[in-house]
Amino acid sequence: MAKDPIVIVGGGRAAASLVDAYRDAGGDRLVTVVSAEEHPPYNRPPLSKGVLRGEMEPSAAFARPAEEYDDMVVELRLGTTVTGVDTDSHEVVLADGDSVPYGTLVIATGTRPRELTVPGFDLPAVHTYRTLDDALLVRAEAVEARKALVVGGSFIGSEVAASLRVLGLDVTIVEMGDRLVPALASDELSEQIASLYREHGVEVELGQQIEEFRANGRMLIGARTVSGREIEAFLVVVGAGVEPNTDFLAGSGLKLDDGVVVDDRFRTSVEDVYAIGDVARFDDAVTGRPRRIEHWSNADSQGAHLGRNLAGKRAGYAEVSTFFTKLFDLQLQLLGDPGDVDEVVLRGSISERNLLGFYLRDSRLVAAVVVGQAQDMVEELKSLLVTQPAVSDRSRLADKNVRPAAIFAD
Repeated sequence: MAKDPIVIVGGGRAAASLVDAYRDAGGDRLVTVVSAEEHPPYNRPPLSKGVLRGEMEPSAAFARPAEEYDDMVVELRLGTTVTGVDTDSHEVVLADGDSVPYGTLVIATGTRPRELTVPGFDLPAVHTYRTLDDALLVRAEAVEARKALVVGGSFIGSEVAASLRVLGLDVTIVEMGDRLVPALASDELSEQIASLYREHGVEVELGQQIEEFRANGRMLIGARTVSGREIEAFLVVVGAGVEPNTDFLAGSGLKLDDGVVVDDRFRTSVEDVYAIGDVARFDDAVTGRPRRIEHWSNADSQGAHLGRNLAGKRAGYAEVSTFFTKLFDLQLQLLGDPGDVDEVVLRGSISERNLLGFYLRDSRLVAAVVVGQAQDMVEELKSLLVTQPAVSDRSRLADKNVRPAAIFAD
């Protein structure tokens, strides 16, 4: 191994992909992964689905078994918390007072769940949901809980609610906004998803906030909303959004703005320091906007891209972001950038399990949503989203017989 070690802080999908791509591209430096978790790098999407439902063993979520990192000459320092970064001396400072020298530092610390500042949030049966240990704890408690409350109707909250319902629990979702899965940026689509949940017996409460979690002693018995509604529950999962893990970077000199600010090669404002994955606010060459994306596929792509670059390739990043979810038997993909769109036009419906939606900003295609579409349709949409073409004939947007490529002009 050559000198000038690569140190990755964070043990998620981005770190795993970087390691794989770097070694595959011939990179020969020592790599150290420092992670606060006790598990080797793993994939998070199964946590709210297969792992929670008991359909997947926890180890199946690992990117690779821990012993394989030894074979790759990658040091895993698990259960290790980073408290600071000294960019002048090129050292990562650990909670136990030790330090790890680096030649190249990669920040891949992801995000952490937001906590609620309401009475009872600290009760034992009230959980946030981010890690493998969170999933295993909620899975164990679900066996006896009977009734569950999910606070937050985001993707993670909706996925957890669906899985708990599949496990046989009575489930209520409380969302403070006026629509379920607000990231879909479509009232019509959110209402269709809410209908899907109600059809499966999930109670959906929109425009509501939790005032307090109620207990008998330290035993959770439910919650009260600000409007005064009492909800009985013996298990609570809070999915009220996330925030980037950047506290340990105070005083490091790195530019921070809703994450670690990087360019299209994931370089930070400080030499020899990079950031990737959920924590990185990067210059998106496809959309022309700075973005921080909290998707598995984004972390995977960015990690692989930086791994190749650190091994000698020199290329900017220009990938169409892709997000996928599974809600009950519904598989949905969201492509591109649905933020600040002017119009969403849908073909088909959730109930038909056949849906294609176009997201327009200034009459240009900037995102799409698909359900039950063939892979060639997904690839056609991704190709269009690279150029963000303008609508050539609006009357054809809703016509199921017209391919997307025929609707949008270069």
